[in-house]
Amino acid sequence: MSAATSHGRTPPTTPTATPPLCTPPPPPAAPGAPPPHDNPLMPLLNSYPMGVFTSVFNVTGQPAISLPIHHDDATGLPVGVQIVAAPWREDLLLQVSRTLELAHPWADRRPPVS
Repeated sequence: MSAATSHGRTPPTTPTATPPLCTPPPPPAAPGAPPPHDNPLMPLLNSYPMGVFTSVFNVTGQPAISLPIHHDDATGLPVGVQIVAAPWREDLLLQVSRTLELAHPWADRRPPVS
């Protein structure tokens, strides 16, 4: 028995025709240490904004990727997109990601350092 079927997921016999979904990417992490707190749940509560667009796909097992496609000139922060495909459609996700990266190359971009 494969790992996928032992966890209750069975790969489809034919690929689905579901188009990929685009969502905002996770926000960039803020620099610096978090403020002190007395509530032991605060780290979990503070992490919610970082996973609001990713947790649903982690739970459903859908492949997803976040790509930077632009840098904001005012802040120097990357602006991106998260692309999500149907379960077992990593092939489609990688094809769309490659096309987007070829249209908006970012590997050589560097934010200004002050």
